[in-house]
Amino acid sequence: MDDMDKISLGIPLLRAGGKRWYHSIHVYLNEDAAIRDKRPFDPTKVLRTREGFRKPLVSSFGGHSDRDRALREWNGLSMQPRKIDLFVDELIRLANELKYGGDYVKDKARVGMTTDFRNAWAMKTAHPEDYVDYLNLLRNTGHQLEDVASFNRTVVRAQDYSHRDKSDDRHTSTKKQRQERKGSGSRNPNLRTQRHGLSDRQNQSMQKGIKI
Repeated sequence: MDDMDKISLGIPLLRAGGKRWYHSIHVYLNEDAAIRDKRPFDPTKVLRTREGFRKPLVSSFGGHSDRDRALREWNGLSMQPRKIDLFVDELIRLANELKYGGDYVKDKARVGMTTDFRNAWAMKTAHPEDYVDYLNLLRNTGHQLEDVASFNRTVVRAQDYSHRDKSDDRHTSTKKQRQERKGSGSRNPNLRTQRHGLSDRQNQSMQKGIKI
């Protein structure tokens, strides 16, 4: 399969502007079309190679699709809890792709913040004018909040463990006390035997007395 065969397979996949672009160069690719249009035909023309066909197509239309994708990602970008680095990195990447800067980037950063982060950010009195410095401070603030949240989670876990340990100790102590009370209230089996023996002798005496 030569390059023109490969190009021919891709032509039906073109849409809208890409298809119109192809029709404008069709006479340079197809000998019959060139004859009908009374144009000279050059079978060695670069456009008839796969790479020669692809480059102008991508440069004319590929950029638009890439920008549309980047714009969709930009509009949908928002901060996720404990993922400040991902948010800032994506903000910088998309801003570079879309050629955004200045207040536009700063406004997007503010809109994309979580509610908790926005409240903490509002307490910072000085926000840099330069958007690069602004994003750096944004990242550092996010790290500080993540550290505080991580510390708080550690404290809560430690308190839970301590509470469970105390509960286990109280349970063990109560169980031990019940066992001690139960042990102290038990009767001496020898005493019971002695009492039973005394009762038997009394019965025998009573029986002898009746016979007399």
